[in-house]
Amino acid sequence: MSYILDSARLLKSDRIQKTSLLINQNRIEFMRQTMENIRYMRMDLSPYLLTPGHVMVDFSLHSSLQFHGFKHLITHRYIKKGCTTVVTVANVNNENDLLSSVKEKRQLMINSPIDYYIGIKLPFKSLTPSLIRKCKRYNISVIFVDIEEHDNLLSKSWGWIRDAMFSNPITLVPYVNEETYSLIKKQKTLQIWDKIMNEHRLSSIPMILKEGEPISRDVLMRLGIYPIKGDLHVGGQVNYNLYQYDEVHNLSDGRPIIDFDKTYPVITTHQGKLIQVNGMVSFIPGIGEECFISISGRFIPHSVTI
Repeated sequence: MSYILDSARLLKSDRIQKTSLLINQNRIEFMRQTMENIRYMRMDLSPYLLTPGHVMVDFSLHSSLQFHGFKHLITHRYIKKGCTTVVTVANVNNENDLLSSVKEKRQLMINSPIDYYIGIKLPFKSLTPSLIRKCKRYNISVIFVDIEEHDNLLSKSWGWIRDAMFSNPITLVPYVNEETYSLIKKQKTLQIWDKIMNEHRLSSIPMILKEGEPISRDVLMRLGIYPIKGDLHVGGQVNYNLYQYDEVHNLSDGRPIIDFDKTYPVITTHQGKLIQVNGMVSFIPGIGEECFISISGRFIPHSVTI
């Protein structure tokens, strides 16, 4: 089925672009400012702000959850906020736990109604070259490194870590327990982390990613997820949100600001199908697909060269 999303105010690179999109077989076939001469069924999007489906990070979906708890979390923490793809994180204590933890996470996500990537979170001391090499075998491209206050970031043999990433770039993301970290200590830790990552040319995120918040385009680029997810482009997937335009705040320079904790989309579409309308969620278990990152950190200058 072909149709046109007409007169859309598309949020792209923090700016609004007026465009129309021709959708065919759940793919974006064509985009241009106007499609007045093309005869297809039209959806007038002029009252709305159109955004790509959000990508969010998750630390709460555990294998111990029963289906009801899993459904509740996915529905209220993610879908209602316009999330169409989640980066869900498996907890790994050490290298020996890697395979079992990833298997448990994949088993849990079989029922996911939205697409997902699988990453892992492990203690700083457990980050080793051999673990990184195993991550490639299990299609893991994102590692959250849990840093505690007593960890000495300079004590790690980062050169060996980099060597283990040759032809297998993995993005390292710092993770700290913000309840136990002071603001000053957290800022200092992140500064040291970023300096080490740059010196050793490792693919990394220089900030803490918060659960249940849309991941920015810049971070998605570093992870290697963008533009497959988090973007609306010709040939791309039909994953989008519609916000009431009059509920979006605009800065003096025209950039829109969405308070994602208070402002929810009125419509969320995943793979061309409505999954949320005015807070009513259509939860279809198993239609979400596991996605894989082909080249992590491909858009940043200090990423590992392969």
